Amino acid sequence: MTSRRSRVPGTPEPQSREGRWLEQWLERSDQVVYGVVALLFLVAAVAMAGYAVEYFIRHARDGFPVQLVTFINDLLLVLIILEVLGTVRSYLLTGTTSLTPFLYIGIISATRRILAIGAATTLGEASTNATFHRQMIDLGANAGVVLALALALFLFGRLASERATKSDDEGQHWQ
Repeated sequence: MTSRRSRVPGTPEPQSREGRWLEQWLERSDQVVYGVVALLFLVAAVAMAGYAVEYFIRHARDGFPVQLVTFINDLLLVLIILEVLGTVRSYLLTGTTSLTPFLYIGIISATRRILAIGAATTLGEASTNATFHRQMIDLGANAGVVLALALALFLFGRLASERATKSDDEGQHWQ
């Protein structure tokens, strides 16, 4: 049985039967652990979504705007968990990971923080000018993070598109 994951360049193939057995056992163990982690992320996402809905329904009358922002914040956390789950699934299927899901996770995380700051500011939680100033700096920093990660996502997608086009062009050259 050969591994579906590519070997590190320069790493020799195990020569002994025991070495091949150990490599296969470690490969299967790796898949089992990743599978368990994937299931736990799925359970966490479902539990968090259920909790968010239940909490929102129970507390919607206790200051609806605050509860709505909390609900959206909780749903964004569910999206983050699902993005991580998607990364684990991708690793299980292909044996590789990608930068893209982590860029999305960063964007969603910064967006969650922006919503929290916006809610706090709207509700007048900035009792002093210094607190308000810190919140505005935090807001600006998170907006900068969103823009930087969006730019990275755009450039990463553009690079992938150029590679695909180049690969297609090379394939046509040989036909």
